[in-house]
Amino acid sequence: MKLASYQNLRVPNFSVHNLREVLEQEGLDWEAALRRSDIAVDAVMRPGGTIPAKKELAFQIEFMTLTPDRPDLWVQAARGYTSNVNSIRGMALSTAPTIKAWVDAVTAVDLAPGLLRITPLHTREGELTGLEYTYPETPPELIPLSVYRELFVTSRSLDWLYGEPFPFTQIDFPLNEVAPEALKYVSCAVSCGSDSLRLWWDPATSTNRLPFGNAFQHEVWMRADDKVLSEFRASGDWPATVAKTIRAVPSLNRKLANAAAALLVSPRTLQRRLDETGRDFAQVRDEALADLARDLLSNTDQSVAHISRSLGYADPPSFTAAFRRWTGTSPSAFRESSRCDEDTLTTRPSTKN
Repeated sequence: MKLASYQNLRVPNFSVHNLREVLEQEGLDWEAALRRSDIAVDAVMRPGGTIPAKKELAFQIEFMTLTPDRPDLWVQAARGYTSNVNSIRGMALSTAPTIKAWVDAVTAVDLAPGLLRITPLHTREGELTGLEYTYPETPPELIPLSVYRELFVTSRSLDWLYGEPFPFTQIDFPLNEVAPEALKYVSCAVSCGSDSLRLWWDPATSTNRLPFGNAFQHEVWMRADDKVLSEFRASGDWPATVAKTIRAVPSLNRKLANAAAALLVSPRTLQRRLDETGRDFAQVRDEALADLARDLLSNTDQSVAHISRSLGYADPPSFTAAFRRWTGTSPSAFRESSRCDEDTLTTRPSTKN
């Protein structure tokens, strides 16, 4: 995905929260950095919150500006990033039966939020022997942080899968030198000054059975991860599939660019396909959010503020205004009415013919 498309996304606030902590521990002015990035403190501190990707990018650049020539802090920040094992894709990765299966899963999807490209490395005989990370769309000032992040996330993930330190044979490092703090986490030679980050291992390592892998579970999770897209391809029902994608993660997929990324199509293609059905994304989004909001108000005790956040609204008044537009009433009035209807049904005396 191109940088311009990435900046139209909303992304989890974890990266900004992680970098903010490093700045605070170092006594650097993280609050001014947030202001310059046009990010509210509440948006960073709220667990599970999201922010526009362009603001995340701006704050990452602020972080690098505040930490010039401090690779120790870049390493500290990089160590704060982890692979998400709680999602369907995370479960697919964590149950991979071999390193090859893991690499196949990692490189099968668009990793747009990282603004990087991951490519498997093979021998002349076609055996998997490593991974290459390139940064065609990453702003130059962010490449050092990105390199350390990919190094730590990948090595940590492979260490866990392997059950012991992963046997890398060589690391090609695209910086002029590597921070001493990073060397303790790798046990192989590091060659600096390369044109990309490349992690090498013996080809036989790729097909060794992993101690925590499970081929059956891995296949199940991979199929589950691809389910929405598979159903979409089978049915060709763009509006229904988009609505399902929005309901799955409303706080993120309410944005056209995010929904398109989830379906592995470009935003332009998604809008064009919806246009062909006589619908547009805003209509489908509002219908999906309205249905989800009505369901949450009727069938849960979640507060209006909580529902507002889960649907991706900045504050309850914004959600209330949208809900009035959808239904002609406020969320609180709708909830009260739905509860009254339920009480009427449960207390109505039975009649006999």
